[in-house]
Amino acid sequence: MVRALLQPQPWRLVLLQLTGAFANSLVGPGAVGSYQGGGGGRRFGGFARVTDPPVGFFLGGSSIRDMNGLYSREHRVPNGFSHTFTFSYRHDYTGWRLCLVGAPEDVKRSSGRQTEWVLIDPDRADRFRHDGDQLIPGSGHRWSHVHRTKSAQPDPKAGSAVAHAMEDDEEELPWQLVGVGEEDMLRRLKRYFTFYKHEVQAAIDGQKLPKLPVGGKGTATSPPEGFQAPKAALPGEEDGTDTCLEGSASLENAEAELQGPKLKSDHWSVAMLQLRRAICYRRRREFQLANDAVDASLVLYPRYAAAIEELGKLQVDQGLYERAIHSFETLLRVDRKRPFVGDWLVRVHGHKRRQETEFLTEKPEVLQGRTPGCIAWRQTGGCSPTGLLEPSADKPCNAVIAKGNSGFCQCATSGARGKSGTAPATAAESDCEHEPFTCAAKCAERQQAESGHGPKLTDAAAQLAAEVSNAVDVQPCTLLRGGELPEWCQPNHYLVLGIRCDFPDEHGDELKRAYKKRSLQYHPDKLGGSAQAFQRVADSHQVLLDPEKRRAFDEGADFPRKVQHDGAEGETHKEEIEKKYFPERFDFAPFGDPHSDRREAKARQQRLLETKRQEALAREDVHRELLLVVQVLSI
Repeated sequence: MVRALLQPQPWRLVLLQLTGAFANSLVGPGAVGSYQGGGGGRRFGGFARVTDPPVGFFLGGSSIRDMNGLYSREHRVPNGFSHTFTFSYRHDYTGWRLCLVGAPEDVKRSSGRQTEWVLIDPDRADRFRHDGDQLIPGSGHRWSHVHRTKSAQPDPKAGSAVAHAMEDDEEELPWQLVGVGEEDMLRRLKRYFTFYKHEVQAAIDGQKLPKLPVGGKGTATSPPEGFQAPKAALPGEEDGTDTCLEGSASLENAEAELQGPKLKSDHWSVAMLQLRRAICYRRRREFQLANDAVDASLVLYPRYAAAIEELGKLQVDQGLYERAIHSFETLLRVDRKRPFVGDWLVRVHGHKRRQETEFLTEKPEVLQGRTPGCIAWRQTGGCSPTGLLEPSADKPCNAVIAKGNSGFCQCATSGARGKSGTAPATAAESDCEHEPFTCAAKCAERQQAESGHGPKLTDAAAQLAAEVSNAVDVQPCTLLRGGELPEWCQPNHYLVLGIRCDFPDEHGDELKRAYKKRSLQYHPDKLGGSAQAFQRVADSHQVLLDPEKRRAFDEGADFPRKVQHDGAEGETHKEEIEKKYFPERFDFAPFGDPHSDRREAKARQQRLLETKRQEALAREDVHRELLLVVQVLSI
């Protein structure tokens, strides 16, 4: 029943919606106060008067992951402790306890309180404390580390009951603590936690990933331990040299070794040498040869992790992002602990997202509607054929263009040309006031007119055609090229420069060569070049040259974050993809990000410090001006 309830949308959203109906069941720190959930942003507002102890707590945000989760109230005094318990709440799975107990004498003297809240680890040692004499503790810095034994006595190694040891880390503190006031709400949270655990296990089991590859010479994911690989299959790029061209692991040596008679039954050597060939051919951007080589490796060992990874990189370099995602998902299924597989999934999903949002592709119905003389109807805005292009409203050649649509027909062979000679041929340049027509017919008419076999264009029609061509001539990254856009229009900086997706940061020569080649190719003085293309190449080089900018681009840091129901920022692109494939890395968070309040507080503090700094600079400027005035007057 829980599964059916949650199936239409992610469990986190459903849970947040349901908790809104239980706002009266949730109480924040203190006896009376505005509910803040101890973190994660303001969610329900209003006030809650706490007259009875909560039936449970949710704790989140601690770097001690076993401490995070749901705590249920114990109705019997726990055995084996010397504390004087007022209330005790036990973690449902890990054995941590959140308890209101009698405070030690030194704490009573220092705090003036008779009780304190403590978090007790599974070894029954007090680890964190919070002032007592209240039913609901707070969160974050209201807690502090303690070092006490299971008898609630100071740990001699720590020095005092509330000692700050060198290893104390504020990341360990509970940054979100929510009291749950009703049993029904606690049961619901437990059910959703069970569902979360189920989703985690399903991800670990690879239930939503591609099936494991089968066939070949076995299911091994790497050569056996102690295997002596051929020298030509073991590249080393630490010195920055291109080992595909020189050294023992050159492409020439790898291909020579594959011809040797000794390798006929040495399947792992063949697989590794084919992988080496694939790497070198991809580096030379000979993609078909690279694909043949990696396929030959995977035919022998379909679960060869290094070869699957190489296949994914090859597909990224070709801009085949859907296939690359499938390859890296297969790699994840084959070896979940493979280094950087999560990073590659983040990167490829980012490339795909940019491709879909920034890179124009022809609509299938428009592409299929082409005729020998016509490509498509190109819609423009503002009821003007020279207005901004609106690709989402383009229509196929045989579609009837009704009154109220402005734009022009893009023809295959004829029409006025722009000054650069690259603008498309056009026909039926129209504002919104026109009779219905089809572009197939209008392009045929224009072709006849320019060939001398039909009525000639009027001066006004010829002038309008020239204006439209000039308007679109300065827009090279549009579908007006018949659907084929140049590489420099791509949102992927690697494709713009024509450089492999995994070139090392420390090997600057490879990036320098790629930048020089593309700059010469697209220089405005070269045939086919333009200032726009030249600038785009320079921008891509600037991003990939800076390791921090490159990392941000790879992680999709430029993507806008969604706004949550409470107004807080949602997940980053990287977090979104990592949660999809590695949910076990993220804690159960039914009340939103446990660190959002903390980040907001830091941001406010930084803004305050910046304001004070600017005010101090302004005072210094005024002081200098006054000194100048005094000096002038004294002369």
